[in-house]
This record gives sequence, structure tokens and C-alpha cells, in this order.
Amino acid sequence: MQREFHQARQNAAQRHRVPILSLPQDIQSADPPGIRRALAATRHLLEMYRRQLKDDKAKRALQRLERRLIAIASQLNRIAAEEK
Repeated sequence: MQREFHQARQNAAQRHRVPILSLPQDIQSADPPGIRRALAATRHLLEMYRRQLKDDKAKRALQRLERRLIAIASQLNRIAAEEK
């Protein structure tokens, strides 16, 4: 029974693959526009991954993480506006 449990756990882990982050080439700059593009790309990948999940608890956790990334982008916009 234990062997079957571990085999089932291994099969479940292989069902969902985390997508590879494909960043645009110009994100290498550490300025607010580059950071915003990186945040947008990360949010997009999180959403793609969240839609693959069947576990509601994990989906909610990813939604909370996305809201945090939105808040970070908002703070970055404020900081960039203050610098001008």
C-alpha cells in the first residue's frame, strides 16, 4: 500500500509542469519599465499555471500572490512618478 501511495504521488507531481518564464530581451534593464514588464510576464505565467490546477486551495494562493504582484507594480508606479 505504501509503494502504491508513493507511486501515485510521483504521478501526480508530473501532471502539472511549471511554465518557463520567457522574458522579452529588453527586460535586462533594472529601471521601472523593465521591472514592470517582468512583473507582467510573471503574472501572466502564474495565471497560465493557475488555470492548470485542480486544487482550489492552490488556486487561491496563486490569486493572492497575483494581487501582491499588482500591489508591487502599483508601488513601483508611485515611486517612478515621484522621481519625475
